[in-house]
Amino acid sequence: MYCKQSKSFFDDPKSEQKFWKKQVLSIDEKKIEFQCLLQKKNYKTGFWMSKNYVIYESQLIKIKPQSKQCHIVNLNLSRIQKVKYENKLEKEIFNKEKYGFRVIRNNQYREFYSRSKELNLQLWNQLRKEAFLSSFTEYYVLEKIIGKGNFAKVYQSLNKENQKLYAVKVFEKNKMRSSETDKQALLKEISIMRKLNYNGVIKLHEVFEDEINIYFVLDYLEGGELYHHIKNNEKFPEKLVAKIIATILKTLDYLQKQNILHRDLKPENMILRNKGILDDIVITDFGLADYYSIKGNYLFSRCGTPGYVAPEVLHDETYDFKIDIFSVGCLMYVLLAGRSPFKGQKYDDIVMKNYHCQVDYKSIENQISSEGQSLLKQLLNPNPQYRPTSRLALRHQWFQSNLNQNRFKELNYSIQDPKDLTIKSSLTNIPFQNVNEINKPILESRKNQQNKQEIKNQPTAQYDDTNSLKELNDSENDIVDDEDVCPQSHFLPQYQIISKFKLILDSQKSFHLNSPNIQNNTGNNSIQFVEDNQRKNSQIENLQINQSLI
Repeated sequence: MYCKQSKSFFDDPKSEQKFWKKQVLSIDEKKIEFQCLLQKKNYKTGFWMSKNYVIYESQLIKIKPQSKQCHIVNLNLSRIQKVKYENKLEKEIFNKEKYGFRVIRNNQYREFYSRSKELNLQLWNQLRKEAFLSSFTEYYVLEKIIGKGNFAKVYQSLNKENQKLYAVKVFEKNKMRSSETDKQALLKEISIMRKLNYNGVIKLHEVFEDEINIYFVLDYLEGGELYHHIKNNEKFPEKLVAKIIATILKTLDYLQKQNILHRDLKPENMILRNKGILDDIVITDFGLADYYSIKGNYLFSRCGTPGYVAPEVLHDETYDFKIDIFSVGCLMYVLLAGRSPFKGQKYDDIVMKNYHCQVDYKSIENQISSEGQSLLKQLLNPNPQYRPTSRLALRHQWFQSNLNQNRFKELNYSIQDPKDLTIKSSLTNIPFQNVNEINKPILESRKNQQNKQEIKNQPTAQYDDTNSLKELNDSENDIVDDEDVCPQSHFLPQYQIISKFKLILDSQKSFHLNSPNIQNNTGNNSIQFVEDNQRKNSQIENLQINQSLI
């Protein structure tokens, strides 16, 4: 049946696409999210028919007995609505009134009804996590704007049902229709955020779509951006920085288990959950995030923010989760030193210092402990093979010296395999702590002590981090200094530059840590240059502007 509503932003461009897709599907029962009998009325015969349906990997699947072929509709690309059926002329009492839902896909819809109002509510709560909802204004009130970007505005919003505050990110569809890439990027962001459920990551509760806008309903975080706290304080004490960095590394460990790269970690994308509690920090803005690909197949391959992006990204090399570790190193430097590790007078200076990984360690060696410098140099190592993973970094002696002992144990025990708490590897002579040896008297020989420091970096199923099992070098000799083999400033237009972070309305002052984003769309050779929101009044000439998601 065809829907009278406007087409969805996510409908297939080919108008002949059908509602159901037929394919042979092997279903893993352990991954079934919901299963029940649903009823449909055959309007030709007038009879009600019951069939078995399951929600499996974000798909609504109709299963036919003794048939290998299934009817499938992708819920991530569909809209849903509540419906109610009433007909007093029905013979059976239970058919006179029914509660159900409508699934709309490719401008066609199907209606499904359950046998009870309670079952329908359970099913609806599952569906709203997977599909797009309609009628945003029936559920939420937009109270005031709290952030603004190129293609979206962020509002403080009130939920009419539970009276709780949420942050709602509103995308204008007419600003994104010019590019299929915009659609794919937005779908990727939704897919990733729906998968995440962790205290250190912003929570996406539901997504709405109407004729004009797309709405992300997110957690409302009261503490404000970490960026504003950095701007108001030149630098932070090491014990506080250790708490902040440990929290972020723990969240990165969770993201790696989900096979996700953030690719744009910076102070503007980190928000405090509550006012004044700097170590209760939440990573936000997954607009440039992607699922890890061992072959480097990404919608955008070169992306991030100069001053925080890993050198291998700028070098156009294949990369992995270590790029986020480098960004954490940049953040750690900013928090401890009060300035960027790649500070420059001009934008080109920042990019080139970032490209060559030219970090000024000498000016901060008297301000930071030797343990802090050790970890910092490892996080900012230009060679990702010698850069620690989040798990390995959390075992560094600097955290043991600056964190509460119980917190240090909690961080390290929680990321290990409970079946095997031994830690062994080829990593030797580096200041990482084996949590199993904490508080034990030092009675072993030097050789045994060295063996106790050997660490096993346990790989995940998605990503093999055995390349990190090499000796980490704290020296500055690994920094790339040979500028002859690297592009100079006049080649920089190859980087597509985008202002991606939100413009916070109460902050109009420029800040030396701010810098615009770079994003490379491998399918588009046009060059885009959009100045940072903090420098939005500067003149831009002779460059083609290409829209992209914030």
